[in-house]
Amino acid sequence: DNDTGFKWHSDGVLGIYANNALVGYIDNSGLHMSVDVLSNGAIRAGNAKKLSLTSNNNSALTATFNLWGDPNRPTVIELDDDQGWHLYSQRNPDGSIVFTVNGDITANTLRAGGAIYQNNGDIFGSLWGNGWLSTWIHNNVVKAVRLGPVALSGGLWRDFQLGGGQVVTGFHTDGSWEMEGDDDKVYYRPIQYLIGDTWVTAPSV
Repeated sequence: DNDTGFKWHSDGVLGIYANNALVGYIDNSGLHMSVDVLSNGAIRAGNAKKLSLTSNNNSALTATFNLWGDPNRPTVIELDDDQGWHLYSQRNPDGSIVFTVNGDITANTLRAGGAIYQNNGDIFGSLWGNGWLSTWIHNNVVKAVRLGPVALSGGLWRDFQLGGGQVVTGFHTDGSWEMEGDDDKVYYRPIQYLIGDTWVTAPSV
């Protein structure tokens, strides 16, 4: 077969031919191929530290790592298999970059700018005072409401007002509902709500 093999192509260039067709060449910048390169082993790039492209040959589908683009999507680096695309990294016309996954993402921690999303569902960010959402909720959200300890007023005479956040819970009279004797009293309790670990008495407007 005299039309297949390595042949002199030009000065400093060794051509690679198959059936008299130039399928690649070697020059002082490297190996150049115009057809697919098939390897049963790994393809490695680098010297001391190598980047390898390998296949264990036991996958159900064939995968493709492709670089392509068009006017609307100038540069797209995409990973596909026989059933469709998995993910891509894309540079947009304005220079920004978008990374998109066609499925779920599993991670211990996700970061978006200064925000952090933990695998327990907690969120860290400036919206929560540069802290965790769980801490913000603990320190700011009402977790419970109660009536505080009971108190008994002194003797009443007609008009009587309780302090802020107090509600009447009972009466003590000396036999009349006229509230006109020194022995007439009311029982009252403060309305309290729990924020963090502190019970706070509700103020009046």
